[in-house]
Amino acid sequence: MKNIEYKAEMRDIELARATARLLGARAAAVLLQTDEYVAVPEGRLKRRTERVASDAFAADAPARTEWIWYDRSDRAGARSSRWTRLDEEQVAVRWAGLDRTPTRVIVKRRELWMLENVRIHLDTVAGLGNYFELEGVVGIGDSPEETRLKVETLVEKFRPSLGEPVSGSYAEL
Repeated sequence: MKNIEYKAEMRDIELARATARLLGARAAAVLLQTDEYVAVPEGRLKRRTERVASDAFAADAPARTEWIWYDRSDRAGARSSRWTRLDEEQVAVRWAGLDRTPTRVIVKRRELWMLENVRIHLDTVAGLGNYFELEGVVGIGDSPEETRLKVETLVEKFRPSLGEPVSGSYAEL
């Protein structure tokens, strides 16, 4: 899959929520996620354990675990990202003998909002603070250029609630 992504510090989560509602975004879920990053020769690999919470901090749904491999540049601003979901067997085949010891563990609470083909993430990351992320999903029939423009336009709409852009992953912060 391909995404157009943007990440920044979030200075005002209430304003970000209000902006999402004003733009017509739909609050889809509150997710409790633990990402365990594992070193691979190319790109990034993380094992994500995720639960859907019925309210802000209650994890009453069963957890789901998957591997996510992705590759993107470390630069601030909207950027392309390639990613794929993998199961245990696919990880074992692709990286035979991989040391799966996590190099970094990130725990976060993610509010997921949806606006057309854009995922809006309002993240509270343990030990790091609040962050904002857009993922414009470039699906079948979607134009990468139009998706990038949509993401860049949304960044401007959310700008009053944002801080500095972030170039890397949470594991690098």
